[in-house]
Amino acid sequence: MRNQLKKIERLDPVIEIKQKRVDEEASFLGEIRREKAKMESDLVSWQQRYLDGVARLNVLRESGNRSMLAALESAVDHARETLFSLFQRLKEVDGIEAAQMIQLNMAQRELSAVERLQEVYRQRFRKDLGRKEQKGLDEIALRRFLQSRG
Repeated sequence: MRNQLKKIERLDPVIEIKQKRVDEEASFLGEIRREKAKMESDLVSWQQRYLDGVARLNVLRESGNRSMLAALESAVDHARETLFSLFQRLKEVDGIEAAQMIQLNMAQRELSAVERLQEVYRQRFRKDLGRKEQKGLDEIALRRFLQSRG
C-alpha cells in the first residue's frame, strides 16, 4: 500500500514539470502567432501600398507627365521588394508555427501519458484498498459469527 502511494506521489513532480513544459510550448506558440498576425497585417498594408503605387504609376504614365515617374517607379519597386520579403518571412514563420505546434502536441501527449499512468496507479490503490477493507470486514463478521456460536 505504501509502495503504491509512493508511486502516485512520485508522479506529482513529473506532472508539474510536464505541465510547465506544455504551458511554455503554448506560450511560445502564442508569441509566434502574435508575430504572424502582425506580419499578416504588415503584408496587407504593403500590398495596398504597392497596388496604390501601381495605380498612380499607370495614371502618371497615361498623363504624359514624366517628371515624377522615376521616383514613383522606385517607390513601387521598394513596396514590391518589401512585400516579397514579408511574404518570404511569413512563409518561414508558418514553418516555425507548424514545428511549434508539433512540439506542443508532443508535450501534451507526454503530460497525458503521465496523468494516465498516475490514474492507473490510483485505481489500483483504490481497488487494493477496497479489497483490504472487504477482507477486514469479512474477518470481523467471521469473528462475530464464531463468538456467537461459541
